[in-house]
Amino acid sequence: MFRRGSLAVAALNFVRAASILKGADLDGEFKVVSDNSGVVGVHMSLLPGNKLLLSERFHEVPSEWLGPRYPNGDANVMWNGNQDQMQWAATADVYKPNKNLVGVPLTDTAEFDINTNNFTMIAYPALSGDEGYAFCNGASQMPDGGIMVVGGDQKYGMTLRGVNYTSDGRRDIRVYKNGAYTKVAEMNWVKPDKTFTGRWYPTVIGLPNENMMIIGGQKIYFEPNEPRANNPTYEIYQGPGQVAAPVNVSILQKSFPINMYPISYVMPKTGNIFAFAGNQSAILDIAAKSETPLPQLPNDNIYPRSFPFAGTNFLLPLTKANNYTMTIWVCGGVEKSTAADGPAWYSNCSGCKGASQCYHIDPESDNPQWTPENMIEGRSQPIAVSLPDSTIVILNGGAIGHQGGNAGIPIGGISPTNRAMIFDPSQRDPALRWRLGATATVPRQYHGSALLTTYGYVIIGGSDEQNFGNTVADSRKDPYEMRLEVYYPSYFKIPNRPALDLTRAPASVHYGQKFLVQFTDDVGANISSVNFIKYATSTHTMNNDQRLVELNIEKYGKNKLLVTTPANSRIATPGNYMLWAIDNRGAPVMQAATINLRASNAGTDVTWDDADTVQPAAPPSAQPGWGSTNPNPANRTNSDASNSAGRTSPVSVTTLMTLLFLGSMFM
Repeated sequence: MFRRGSLAVAALNFVRAASILKGADLDGEFKVVSDNSGVVGVHMSLLPGNKLLLSERFHEVPSEWLGPRYPNGDANVMWNGNQDQMQWAATADVYKPNKNLVGVPLTDTAEFDINTNNFTMIAYPALSGDEGYAFCNGASQMPDGGIMVVGGDQKYGMTLRGVNYTSDGRRDIRVYKNGAYTKVAEMNWVKPDKTFTGRWYPTVIGLPNENMMIIGGQKIYFEPNEPRANNPTYEIYQGPGQVAAPVNVSILQKSFPINMYPISYVMPKTGNIFAFAGNQSAILDIAAKSETPLPQLPNDNIYPRSFPFAGTNFLLPLTKANNYTMTIWVCGGVEKSTAADGPAWYSNCSGCKGASQCYHIDPESDNPQWTPENMIEGRSQPIAVSLPDSTIVILNGGAIGHQGGNAGIPIGGISPTNRAMIFDPSQRDPALRWRLGATATVPRQYHGSALLTTYGYVIIGGSDEQNFGNTVADSRKDPYEMRLEVYYPSYFKIPNRPALDLTRAPASVHYGQKFLVQFTDDVGANISSVNFIKYATSTHTMNNDQRLVELNIEKYGKNKLLVTTPANSRIATPGNYMLWAIDNRGAPVMQAATINLRASNAGTDVTWDDADTVQPAAPPSAQPGWGSTNPNPANRTNSDASNSAGRTSPVSVTTLMTLLFLGSMFM
């Protein structure tokens, strides 16, 4: 029998089903491109020349399998009592030092060249005493293209070829550039007691004035019952050896112990900082050292959204149409869907389901509020990547469990979510803007990473929980995942994509500068948008460097455009950006140019000859949209995208009405 709302519900379910069924064919392709990245890509940063800075945790027997005592004789309260597992792990090849440590000292870092699929192991200036080990660090792109790597972990008694290494990198501020680390400063701490000092799982972001903000984390590995472990502050790195005194952050204090890797973004209108930890958010004014609270997320039976219960987060594109307004999305996480593993509210919940709930907020609006919306499926610990066509792809993660655990012993993590999930903000109807795409070969949960390259594909690495379970048989496999996989978005199937003349792109520009975007063919009139996407750093569901900023097109020419860079460093923080041009079919250029953006960069406005001006071409008149007879969802015009609200389905009216009728009969 019919019920009120049956047709509407059936229509919604049909649209969702259609998107799921067609997603594998429509939305991208995965391919493993390397079997050996040198180290497990727990931390991943993009370097110029399409290279990656990767770092891992040392390969060692998990405490749960180590036995009743640590090598130094201390009691091991983590041991699970399984003698068979202990004996196997003591001699297992997988728990010997990284197989790639040949002819180099002990290190956790490699530089990987995407162009050649080769890696180089990178040694620390010192891996002893009070500096070194960077596992569990926070990292960010710097204005000059270097990578700032902050904090880390402590490690005692690691042995390689008879040499014993003891290292504590929690207080280190390092810069990686030109193939080498340099320690440039230490964070503030009170000597001589270093037990609770430094930062483990901090966030680092670049500021408009080219300083670097270091925020949150804890002073020792995750100790939720130890208040002294909390580090609810931020510090400002102002240059080599110059670190300002810590400033307290109320939301980090309130959200302890679920407050690590706080989500942090520079806001484009004020230059203040949006900060989020647990379910708390606030605006931080660095100049005034003040904090303005924002609404917290509702109590929706989902754990607070920071480690170890994190989902992911991303920014919507900053465009002329939205007046460069920042909208921040927080998606996924962990439902309180079953009993926790312990008595505390923050106890592990290895059987809990991944959450599908998202919330978004415009923190610079007059009345900022969190607005809910659901993804197409639940995910714990995924990671979001902004694409040149202004869509966002969400990768990795799991349907059960959450972050945390030693290598080979994940907390839950038994049901990886391997399909790409695409979010299209140009679709105004939530039922249409989420869809599932292709399926990855390699499952990646805890310690996975992903970022956009200048080739337009996403490179994915990391995860050291692979191929492990709770039985002895399952646990006798290699957990250290060194394969790198690439996700090719659907726009790779668009024929005859435009190409930049990379030899004529400027290496650097300053704010408000006019420069030429030049192409190898006469495609200038077909370009619909030009944007910058900042180089990224990625770890633990975080990718806070990335932001897409639209550039203003001033003039169109046959094989060139005149564009203007962002007006100021609040809209686009200083550093390396990819220059993308997208044509009126939704096709990005074959490869982006890398351009450094800083206020101090030299450069003058280009003079344009009006004789070179042409009119922009009209979009292809019969250009189909997503799901139509053209199998490529990226082949759509800006007009299609902006007017797509209310478009229900690409199928015929007769087919749709038939399905609606049949669906309603079973409601």
